[in-house]
Amino acid sequence: MQAAIADLVRLRVKDHGLTDALFTFTLVDVSPDLAHARVHVSVMGDAEQKEAVIAGLTRSTPFLHRELTRELRMRRVPHLTFLLDESMEQADLMTRRLREVAESEGREF
Repeated sequence: MQAAIADLVRLRVKDHGLTDALFTFTLVDVSPDLAHARVHVSVMGDAEQKEAVIAGLTRSTPFLHRELTRELRMRRVPHLTFLLDESMEQADLMTRRLREVAESEGREF
């Protein structure tokens, strides 16, 4: 499902909040009854760009649901909710801090 959503957004969604934005879908968490899916999105940029991407994806949700219904051979296509995923940024921050500690101790990281 993650690839199907990514392809639809890349090829068919025309939203100003997504133009020139660098983002990726990191995880799709589907409920056991297939009624809902939480789509985690990692966005490269400042807070304004992150907000614009999530808003653009949220505005596109009805269109994406219709298109997924047409493309996927599933009895029920989940309703999508887009969530900002900041785990990559947190991992980068931890790496930088570990590097700083190692350098302060004269070691290489």
